[in-house]
Amino acid sequence: MLRKLTLLFIGISLAVSFSSAQDSAKTFILVHGAFQDSTSWEAVIPLLEAEGHTALSLDLPGHGADETPFSDITLADYRDAVVELIEQQEQPVILVGHSFGGIVISEVAEAIPDRIEALVYVAAYLPRTGDSLAGLAALDRNNGFSEENFLLAEDFSYAYVLEADFLTIFCGDCTEDQASTVMATRQNEPLAPLNEPSTVTAENFGTVRKVYILTAEDNAASPQIQIFMLSQTPVDQVYALNTSHVPFVTMPDQLTALLIAATGE
Repeated sequence: MLRKLTLLFIGISLAVSFSSAQDSAKTFILVHGAFQDSTSWEAVIPLLEAEGHTALSLDLPGHGADETPFSDITLADYRDAVVELIEQQEQPVILVGHSFGGIVISEVAEAIPDRIEALVYVAAYLPRTGDSLAGLAALDRNNGFSEENFLLAEDFSYAYVLEADFLTIFCGDCTEDQASTVMATRQNEPLAPLNEPSTVTAENFGTVRKVYILTAEDNAASPQIQIFMLSQTPVDQVYALNTSHVPFVTMPDQLTALLIAATGE
């Protein structure tokens, strides 16, 4: 199965280039994953803008410049922050979620399906009702997390990944410069939202077009768990990239091309 997905990408990479960008401009909302912030998307945003699209990212509560106390943050707060940004846009958006951001964008689609043109999951968790990130990650026997490197604060308000293992898990294929970029965005993660179950229904979430971009060398969300989630929640299109958990750092050109292809026009 994994080899088939990888070969699928090889064919797509030959067919999709920036010259295939659509005449009609799209608005992309880019949602970061756990242990990172909006700066994750810095290499992708100008590439989308160069093709005439609008690209916006945000810091979820407790991340980056947002100073919301970790103990006050819920999954609903993440959802509401993204909903607020979408409602400021004039047209429906392409909503992109990386890693834990997949759960966030799923919650957003459940809340405002009519405002979303497509959901794009990038190495992302694709939930069913009742699924949480912690629960899905516990099923993943092939990632690089362990009790020795995934640690909790004494007050259980946040989790963090041991610095010595962070790159191996998130970016095993990084160059030295890329590694510096990834480590510069490393941060603690509010704990409560990781354990909150998702709620998605066929009536709302189920009506939105979905595209998945699988990362075939991923040590954070293994390709095996990504394939498992896809088997539980079919999507409209699957692409694959031969890279680690952070393709916006390692393969920004290729990722951008696939984001544009995901518009489906």
